[in-house]
Amino acid sequence: MPMMKPKDPLEAALTGARIVEEAGALLTLGDDPEALVQRAFQRLGQLVPFDLATVLLREKEFLEVRYALGPMVAPGLVGSRIAIHGNSRLLVALKSRHAKSFEEDDPGEDTFHGILDFPDSHSCLVAPLRASGEVFGLMTLDALVCRQYPESVERHVSTFASLLALALKQAEHLKLLADGRRRLADEVEFLRTESMKGVMAEPLRADSPAMRVVVDQLQQVAPTHTAVLLSGETGTGKEKVAQTLHHLSPRRDRPFIKVNCGALPGSLIESELFGHVRGAFTGANTARKGRFELADGGTLFLDEIGELPLESQPRLLRVLQEKEIDPVGSEKPRKVDVRLIAATHRNLVEMVQKGAFREDLFYRLNVFPIHLPPLRDRTEDIRSLATGFLERFGKENRRLAPRLTKEVLKQLERYTWPGNVRELFNVLERSAILTTGRDLRLETMLVKQLYQKPP
Repeated sequence: MPMMKPKDPLEAALTGARIVEEAGALLTLGDDPEALVQRAFQRLGQLVPFDLATVLLREKEFLEVRYALGPMVAPGLVGSRIAIHGNSRLLVALKSRHAKSFEEDDPGEDTFHGILDFPDSHSCLVAPLRASGEVFGLMTLDALVCRQYPESVERHVSTFASLLALALKQAEHLKLLADGRRRLADEVEFLRTESMKGVMAEPLRADSPAMRVVVDQLQQVAPTHTAVLLSGETGTGKEKVAQTLHHLSPRRDRPFIKVNCGALPGSLIESELFGHVRGAFTGANTARKGRFELADGGTLFLDEIGELPLESQPRLLRVLQEKEIDPVGSEKPRKVDVRLIAATHRNLVEMVQKGAFREDLFYRLNVFPIHLPPLRDRTEDIRSLATGFLERFGKENRRLAPRLTKEVLKQLERYTWPGNVRELFNVLERSAILTTGRDLRLETMLVKQLYQKPP
């Protein structure tokens, strides 16, 4: 029976140091576990002889051969499953904290009994793969030479297996993160595409001269990076116009982020807009990106800009001037590339005169103003607005779209619509729900409401 010549202590120590050094390099090999294991075994084979090296991962009551390298690798070996129950050697190895060698005269079956044909006189070294205090598999080394793995090698291979286990878990986590990023990127792309479809499927209705002026202005300003200020009564469709402007611009494939300035608490508005670092204030347990940073490369829509607190306006002005943000609690500014669209139903000129809105900020926002006319000044659009809404209602509810009759259209056109397009859609939705036939019918109460004078 061949015997391995024992190494002197210095050579053994040097071999151990080289094993640890090589194993440490495993932690930098990225998220491909197969490439990691193949390279690890190749380097280990230069230090510790073997004819077969495998990684067995635990699957409930079995160990599955996940990776294998060496001249003894046979077709079908990878993917083989080995029962743990009744195999005393595997049970001992799984409970051990260190590598353990087995010889032919040790009790229990060989690891690959019935799978590979090893000679009786061969060496087998098995090391547990442990992470977070739990053994999730085994690393095995088999050699056709008897007594190949003395105690000094066992210690070094134990260290190697420990680092290999960490590297495998790291690769697993990196792969999960990479998969998560890909899924998130796919979802974002899907949502952007759906958003694009929604805007294109329901374009701005511009049958009236007043709205044709708005569309012409959008087409003129869309290719630029110029800030746009949308004004108009509540419900005139300012968000729809902002989305259309974004999708007509070169930034259409980048984020469109909306912020309702009137809905943000004054104490948190700067954190929401500009972000914060960890520990910036009580409750800031993690860093958080603000809306400006989320919109980087795309468009930021600040709805109800007239509700922005006066004390927050200087920081917004600085972003527009310097193209950089200062997250709350941070000492380092961050560059951002954002196209700003602001909207308001309030008279900002009057607010400036009263000192409720900064004049310099107003001029920064008012570079390209677009006024959205109220619905009472664009009654020519009611037919297409109503028809488009009823078609969408039918599609979303999987039913035939109610038909807009001339009588109902005349009733809709007579009303002055103080709530504008939003009120029109609310009336149409309720009427569509209550309609039992094919033609849209307005409930008596709604008919009376339409003929009442607005408050």
